[in-house]
Amino acid sequence: MVLVFLSVVVYSQKNDSVKAHLNHYTFTIGTGWTHYINNLEMGGQNIQKDYAGVSLKLFWEPEHRLSLGLESGYYKLFTAKGQLTDNTTGQVDRSVIPLLFLIRMRIIDNVHLGVGTGIALITNKTAGGQQKVVTETISLSNFELSGAYIYPLSKHWLLGGEVKLFHFGNTEDTMYSIQATCAVKL
Repeated sequence: MVLVFLSVVVYSQKNDSVKAHLNHYTFTIGTGWTHYINNLEMGGQNIQKDYAGVSLKLFWEPEHRLSLGLESGYYKLFTAKGQLTDNTTGQVDRSVIPLLFLIRMRIIDNVHLGVGTGIALITNKTAGGQQKVVTETISLSNFELSGAYIYPLSKHWLLGGEVKLFHFGNTEDTMYSIQATCAVKL
């Protein structure tokens, strides 16, 4: 009886009333300026290379510095216009929807570096005269490098900025993007 009584009295600590979550998820939306790095040999002077892009990310952030995530979005790479004949003009548009697996690491407070790889759906639209042709290609060898500054506004809301460099292997297209981001911790 004495041993049972002592074990109850001498209990080392009480259960913690605050539950700590060591893992959480973060959903991020970003939008901003994108610039296509021109690799075309012909017609380079007729290319519009600057557009707005949007990205969506979901990160799993465990208790250590590494985060794993998925990214998608929509980016218009370029529009090229040209004169085909005296009365006919042509236009080519290329846009991309990436689906990337990301690894991000917090270097110091609020500063993150990341790398990603995955697939991308590349859409080409060609119009000239009375004809229009749309082709879609799946690019498998793509990568992204990114750097971000993410400032916590509250326990669940974060604001920041991100710089990204994309390379799409199938078409050898490269672009970079500077985006403002808003994130919510789930």
